[in-house]
Amino acid sequence: MDEMTAVRELRAEAPAAERAPLLAGRDRLLREAAGRTRANRLRGDWRLMAAATAALITAVALIGTQVVDRGTSGVQPGAGPGYTLELGSAKDLLNAAADAIAATPAVTAREGQWIYVKTVETNVTDDEVDPQTNEDWMAYADPKMEGGRAGDDHSPREEYAFLKSLPDDPAGVRARARAFFYATDKSETRTQHEYRALVAVLSRAYAYDPAGLAKVYRALATIPGVQAAEVEDAAGRSAYALYLKNPVTDRDEVLLDPATYLYAGYRSVAQSGDLQWDKGDVVLGGARLVTAVVDEKGERP
Repeated sequence: MDEMTAVRELRAEAPAAERAPLLAGRDRLLREAAGRTRANRLRGDWRLMAAATAALITAVALIGTQVVDRGTSGVQPGAGPGYTLELGSAKDLLNAAADAIAATPAVTAREGQWIYVKTVETNVTDDEVDPQTNEDWMAYADPKMEGGRAGDDHSPREEYAFLKSLPDDPAGVRARARAFFYATDKSETRTQHEYRALVAVLSRAYAYDPAGLAKVYRALATIPGVQAAEVEDAAGRSAYALYLKNPVTDRDEVLLDPATYLYAGYRSVAQSGDLQWDKGDVVLGGARLVTAVVDEKGERP
C-alpha cells in the first residue's frame, strides 16, 4: 500500500478532535521517504530548470552501482512549519520533469537482487524522539507481491514491467494506473483515485524504465487540480511538493527532488489549528536518503 492510501484510509476513521488513532496505521506511511542536500531557492520556470539540470540528472541516473545518496545532514526534529511557497498549477513542472526523466538511462535490477532504501522521518503523533532513521530491504522479484496476491501492492519487478507496458496517451496511462492501484474507498472520486494511483507509481519506482516513468508524469500533469509548492522536507532540504486541494483534511504532499524530479518523500501538513499544532505545521514527514540495488538482503551500498 502506498503512503497516500495509508493516510487516506486512516483519516476516514479518525475523530476530528483526536489525533491518537493515526498512530498505528501511519507507521506504514513512515517507511517511505526521500531527500537531497539543501537546495538554493527553486526557480518557477520549469522548462529552464529542466534544461539546466539535464546533465546533472543524467549523472545521477547513471547508477553504475545503482545508488542514489542524497546525504543526511540538516535533519530537523519536530513539527515546525518549515517553509511553503505556493507555485500554483503543477502542469508545467510535471511536463518538464517528464522531458528530463525520459532522457536518462534506465535503472534496472534482476531476480535475486534487493532494493535498499534508507529514510528519515518525523512524526509528531508518535512518542518517540524525532527524527527516526530506517533502513529497509525488499526483494526486487517477490512472487508473494505479484499477480494480485498482495492486493494493490506490487513488487519492484512488477512495477518495472508496468512502466514498460504503458501506452503513449495520458488517458490510457491514467486508466492503467487506476487498475494497477485499484479503488478501495467508495467515497474516492475518479480524480482522487487517479492522482493517488499515479503518485503511488512514482513512490515505488525503485527500478524504472525512463520512457514509462515519463509517461506517468505526463499523465499526472493532465489531472485537474494538481498543485505545486516549494517546501522543506524531513531532512531540512528543499523539494517540490505536489498535492490536490482539500480544505477539510490535512494536506498530503508528495515530494520531488528539485535536481532529478524523482520521488523524494512526503509531508502531511495541518490545514486547521487545534490544541496540538497550528495550521501549516508538518505533522508527518519523510525523506528518502539513499536508494540502491544490492545483491543480498542486509547489504549496504
